[in-house]
Formats: sequence, structure tokens, C-alpha cells
Amino acid sequence: MNNLQKLLTIRGLTVQRISDKIGLGYHITQKVIKGTRYKRKDGSFGTYSSLPVENGIAGLLGLSHSQVWGSQSNRFLRRLIKAEIANQAKKLEREMRRQYLYSDTVPKKQAGGNV
Repeated sequence: MNNLQKLLTIRGLTVQRISDKIGLGYHITQKVIKGTRYKRKDGSFGTYSSLPVENGIAGLLGLSHSQVWGSQSNRFLRRLIKAEIANQAKKLEREMRRQYLYSDTVPKKQAGGNV
């Protein structure tokens, strides 16, 4: 899984949802995100690329094309992944504190057990 796929997964964005939002086809969107390679007629390999898909994904993430697809994109995306992990961890901690420390009732999914 590449860094773009990781970031999209952490943010809960599916290929279907992305392709719907940017108004382009599912399969080309998937191939561009995954960096799928193909064999050219001359025997060399290329990677699927589509500027409209790339710009659409970058725009959906609130980033520039070069931040997502440029030469330094892996470094930039890894920083975003780390920040997103920290945000998700804080959100989970707040929810768990609210549910288990600041609530007088037992959560429904745990009610009725031998606790």
C-alpha cells in the first residue's frame, strides 16, 4: 500500500467515494491511486496517470498537485499520515474518556455481562 492509499484509508475515503466526488471513472481512479503499472508495446513499463484524476484527488484532500504527486510527495504524505494518526488517536481518547470516565451509565454494548 502506498502513502496515498494509506492517507485515504485513514481518512475513510474509498475509491468509489472519490471517483463519485471528482466525477471520473472508478477504474482509472483506482489505477492512478494504486500506481498500477502496465506494459507498453515497446516492452517498457509505465504507470497509469490521469491529470484530471490527480488534480481531483489533490483538490479533494485540500492539497496541491505537487504535494500529492511531486518528487517530494512521499515525504509530505508521510507527515500527513502521522498527523492524521495523532488526530484519530486524540478523537478516540476523547470518546473513550466520555464513554467510560464521564458517564454514569454502562455503554449498551457492555450491558448485561459479568463485569
